[in-house]
Amino acid sequence: MGGNMMRFNAQFAALLLSGLALAGTASAQNLIVTNARIIVGNGQVIEKGSIEVRAGKIVSVAAGAAPAAAGAKVIDAAGMTVMPGFIDDHRHLVYGPPEKYFAEQAADRMRELLEAGYTTVQSGGDNPDGILELKRKVESGAIKGPRILASAPVPLATLKTDAEVRAAVAKAKASGADSIAEVIYPLKSQPFAPSDLERNNLRVAIDEANKQGIPLQVHAVSPQAMADAASLGARKLVHTPHFGWVTVAQAQVLKTAGAQVASCSGFGAPVFNVFNKDNKPTFRDGRPWPEGILDGEGRGQEAGYKPVNGRTLFDTGVTYGYCTDTTYNATMALAHELKVLNLMFSPTDLIKIMGPNSAAFIDRGADLGTLEPGKLGDLVVLTGNPFDGYWNLLTTVVVAKAGEVMVDKRAQLKTVKALPPK
Repeated sequence: MGGNMMRFNAQFAALLLSGLALAGTASAQNLIVTNARIIVGNGQVIEKGSIEVRAGKIVSVAAGAAPAAAGAKVIDAAGMTVMPGFIDDHRHLVYGPPEKYFAEQAADRMRELLEAGYTTVQSGGDNPDGILELKRKVESGAIKGPRILASAPVPLATLKTDAEVRAAVAKAKASGADSIAEVIYPLKSQPFAPSDLERNNLRVAIDEANKQGIPLQVHAVSPQAMADAASLGARKLVHTPHFGWVTVAQAQVLKTAGAQVASCSGFGAPVFNVFNKDNKPTFRDGRPWPEGILDGEGRGQEAGYKPVNGRTLFDTGVTYGYCTDTTYNATMALAHELKVLNLMFSPTDLIKIMGPNSAAFIDRGADLGTLEPGKLGDLVVLTGNPFDGYWNLLTTVVVAKAGEVMVDKRAQLKTVKALPPK
């Protein structure tokens, strides 16, 4: 494996330095990917097959070559792997004042997400006007980026009456947001002691969100908070708990309720070579690790709680999706989250978590998460095989969103020279 990993590192470094060209044409919504290993995402793997996308949707996934289609873009993926486009169920997207973000960062940050393999990203509590504007700009084509699901805040901690809570939820829905995120419960994580008003406000907000038809996502970072939120009606929970161990009984509360969890398992693990280049560990915002961990309990033990708790939830049958809850470089954040998940989950598990489970968390299982006829043509082409190791999920060379090729780095592969194994 050492030689394979070395060759991957050489290839990945060369691709990052090459500029990572974006490509897309008006006719690219009719797309054929052929000669590929196809990871469908539902447990099926086709070792050498083809995918055909017409008008943005998958029309066939089958072994062998696809028939020629007039006007279709053809990608020969011989020796490569195709899988569903990546979904981040909870990431912070608009940094700082929206005007400054759009002027200086938006285009580059969206490009980075595409290059990492993301075709859909749900925002996690961004500036509400900024995230709605970002969604509009991506949908109009003014900025090339992954599909954006916008969230709106509801400040439950400041609301005093049921009427105020319901009005705040209705306002979030009327704004055009796709979800409400992230509702912190309880406001003080430790010890777990929510007030009667906090519990009531969450219950009322969930009830009103259900009536309005908008998902409400709860930030519950202790096992007790997670289980209590589920008992109050919460069905979308972001952040795997990191204050203590989740018991099977607590996980069963979520399973019985039909609640789902988005991972962000990398929260407590040290980040390297992102905020500095001198091998000093940092928290995910650049502060020193472990003392910089937000509300940390000491010595970074959150790095152990999160992946183990995730496995407990997963094994109990809770739908466990993928998210990073980060702001820094998309490929680096992807690598960090996968590295931590890899402690407790197999490559087969990761594909389920990143595909159908993540699509289910954002209520898009009908059109995203697997490569099946009738679903959107969201796909990534990888030079490596993810079943050989999670690092091969970092080898994206082609990204298509609804059949439109957004990223095509195959030309750069010709310039990559792998180092000989030692």
